[in-house]
Amino acid sequence: MTNYEQTPWLRLLLFMLAMFLIVLMSPVVAVLFADNENLFALAATLVFFLTFIFMYAVTWVFVRWDGGDSVSELGLDVDNKFGRHIIIGAIAGTLGAILVVAIAFFLGGQLRPIDQITFDLIVNEIIITAPTAFFEELTHRGYILTRMENLVGQRVAIFLSSIFFSLLHFSWWARPGIPIHLAVLFTFNIFLGGVILSFSYYWSGRRLWVPIAFHFMWNMLAYIMFPTFPREAVVQPEIYQIEWGVTTIIGFLFGLFILWSFLATEENRE
Repeated sequence: MTNYEQTPWLRLLLFMLAMFLIVLMSPVVAVLFADNENLFALAATLVFFLTFIFMYAVTWVFVRWDGGDSVSELGLDVDNKFGRHIIIGAIAGTLGAILVVAIAFFLGGQLRPIDQITFDLIVNEIIITAPTAFFEELTHRGYILTRMENLVGQRVAIFLSSIFFSLLHFSWWARPGIPIHLAVLFTFNIFLGGVILSFSYYWSGRRLWVPIAFHFMWNMLAYIMFPTFPREAVVQPEIYQIEWGVTTIIGFLFGLFILWSFLATEENRE
């Protein structure tokens, strides 16, 4: 392999390393300030906003390194499909998550008590979830997936980039008391979510708005309707807890079907 051929691999690996280091900031802060709640709250808030600033900045630098002009080239064009794609992604993410909620409700899974679903909770989740969905899709589907596709092909890129996406959520299970089977289930579920978001990116014509909207609505319902496991104790999380339990697979696959139905119809109409 020549130096010229090695350069795209080097850029991709450096980008992935940068994403890992950015994500690592949050658990490092949790360890450093574990004994001081006030400092932890301040540091965690600062790291939250810095995470997205760094994600955008690193992506911009690497797009320029690749010879591009703007991160909008990764699938952020606002055209006549923009509104429709937002709606499609939002509907699919909502219905997929609602199915997981419904299974938990009717079969005895643990949902968040209704009196805890407050206006403040909803606003806080919007503040957290909106940048999370946008910047994770920008970096993972917009940059990593597309650059990996150029190197190994589309199918392998979807598989490998989704593995990386799932492993970057390690802070949820890399803590004392999490059983290995739950860590494996969680990692697989996030991997499956990455695969579905990748499909939606390609099915929508290499645009990010469908996966961003799906990601946003899925996370909103997940964190509003369910207790925040593992911070809160939950009954049978391996079955009912969204993103941890096996019912998540059903919800994701249903969301995938909705995406395919809308986007395939759109493609056929064109």
